[in-house]
Amino acid sequence: MSARDVVGLALRALPRETDELNVQRALTYTKQAFWKFLSEEERAAVAPDVERVLRAGLDAAPTESRKAAWFATLRDIAQSRPVLEWLERVWRKTDSVQGLTLAEPDYIALALELTVREVPAWNEILSTQLTRIENPDRRARFAFVAPALSSDPGVREQFFESLGDVRNRRREPWVLEGLTYLHHPLRAAVSEKYIARSLAMLREIQQTGDLFFPKRWIDATLSGHRSPSAAVTVTRFLAEIPPDYPERLRRVVLSSADDLFRSSGTRRP
Repeated sequence: MSARDVVGLALRALPRETDELNVQRALTYTKQAFWKFLSEEERAAVAPDVERVLRAGLDAAPTESRKAAWFATLRDIAQSRPVLEWLERVWRKTDSVQGLTLAEPDYIALALELTVREVPAWNEILSTQLTRIENPDRRARFAFVAPALSSDPGVREQFFESLGDVRNRRREPWVLEGLTYLHHPLRAAVSEKYIARSLAMLREIQQTGDLFFPKRWIDATLSGHRSPSAAVTVTRFLAEIPPDYPERLRRVVLSSADDLFRSSGTRRP
């Protein structure tokens, strides 16, 4: 099936589904298909229908847990100005989601998603959210990730360069969140240049990080990409690795790049 057909099927099924786990699974599939497999033009074409169904599902959800699932998906997919303006009002606490109580992590996620979309007040949203955060660990994590969301390419470059220092990779979940936003699909065209450099760092990542960090590092690096040129970068890297390159890392790259090869129509090496 084409990604557009998958999204269309999900939009028809979601309003009829009554099982909460099935709703959550369908929402996850919708988000994955939307960002990983639709082209930019296809996303723009289907976004109004996606937003309409998600907003209706949010309003109709009978429980707070279901509302949370619908809201999180809408927050992560939102494209149109009216929906983004509404989300900003929710973040500013001048509007609310009926039947859903938002906690500190929800406002943090809202601030990050609004910033990566470069809403007009993105810089103020980032700085204000930092002062709002009461939990010291969350505040430190937010400060670490924030440069990866900047609209200034130079600031994002500095963030990536900082990851070359092993001391800045100690908090691996922070690093992965920053990488995911650095490579967000909305920034994919300008972040593609980091793919080759991230692949080149993989051996060092294995030597200095957690057992599962290399896979997660490449997952985050490739998470927002679907272009043939990005796939070529990965294919070229695999073709040029030396004979003594660890087989486990080669398999890690192949596994992480699977969606990229599929979405770009590139033959798997």
